Amino acid sequence: MTISHLFSLLGGLGLFLYGMWMMREYLQAAAGNRIKNLLEKLTATPIRGFLAGIGITAMVQSSSAVMVLLVGLADTGAICLLQAVWVILGANIGTTVTGQLIALQAEGAAPLLAFIGVLLLLFAKKENWKCRGGVLSGVGVMFIGLTMMSEAVLPLRESEWFPGLLAAAVNPAAGIFMGALVTAVIQSSSASVGILQTLARSGLVGLNQSVYLVFGQNMGTCVTGLLASAGAGRNARRTAVIHLLVNVFGTLLFTGWMEILPLCSWIEAAAPGDPAKQIAHVHTVFNLVTSLACLPFGNLLVRISGRLVPEPKRK
Repeated sequence: MTISHLFSLLGGLGLFLYGMWMMREYLQAAAGNRIKNLLEKLTATPIRGFLAGIGITAMVQSSSAVMVLLVGLADTGAICLLQAVWVILGANIGTTVTGQLIALQAEGAAPLLAFIGVLLLLFAKKENWKCRGGVLSGVGVMFIGLTMMSEAVLPLRESEWFPGLLAAAVNPAAGIFMGALVTAVIQSSSASVGILQTLARSGLVGLNQSVYLVFGQNMGTCVTGLLASAGAGRNARRTAVIHLLVNVFGTLLFTGWMEILPLCSWIEAAAPGDPAKQIAHVHTVFNLVTSLACLPFGNLLVRISGRLVPEPKRK
């Protein structure tokens, strides 16, 4: 891999992350304070809170952004911990939309989307149309970045060290650790899943390796909430801990299932010959099953978080 390939890889990664940022920022700008108000109003019952988490996260394309908002709302008492649980479970499902979007392989339309978006940003008179232009531009830039990364990583197939490094991900502990580390660094499971899909399309990583990386990516995304809750009140820290508990449970559950059930075979049958879609399906199935399994145990998660972040002892 030459220095020019490295620069292309870094440039593609930068465009991909910037495109995701543009989508999130312009969607949030269009929604204004409505997202916060929706979370406060739509969390009265478990199902409403669960659906609100799915919808809002799918819209803003970032479970990390929703977690930061939840931590703040829990800290101020705008929502209780049990309400936060329902939103967290929904948010974990909503964050899978990005992976499914990437799996559509819309790279050919990316320049056109970016062009239309820029035109709207430059010439639209109404603010809502400018926001729509920003979202379109973000989608286009994201796919352009993916294309650059795909082309830049092709020489890695001929390298001696990179395939060996990824081969270690077949080991559950190594794969989970690698996935969690990368996601914790870039602060986005959606972005790290997108990078993994790019590697898979280039033939650098197989599904047997990808599953454990995806499990780790879901754990790594919890770092954002933990950082946001640092120095905040007990409820804020408990909210971040609940998010971590859910994803640790899901990782343990699916790692155990991998020893019993032919998950990879099922995923390959659902999307034969399409590694990017296979990874998107793994990400979706992981979060869907984990969230639905945790849904009846909201009170238990609240109690465990209370044990892990206890009330201060009175003197």
